[in-house]
Amino acid sequence: MKIKVLAFGQIAEITGSQLYMEAIDTAVLKAALQIEFPALADKKYAIAVNNKVITDTKGLSENDVVALMPPYSGG
Repeated sequence: MKIKVLAFGQIAEITGSQLYMEAIDTAVLKAALQIEFPALADKKYAIAVNNKVITDTKGLSENDVVALMPPYSGG
């Protein structure tokens, strides 16, 4: 199943701002991203699925949108 992946900040500099990948859950997606983009292996980033930040592995469905967001700091 195709998943749309949006990347922001430093992550987008590595992967590009948008790509499509196949994965059944976020753990498989993260592993596939690290294989395709080895520079991601040492980066920290949050994952959101359909606009909701997740902390655990989440199953993915056709046409889900996953966002990769680097850490941010505010003032």
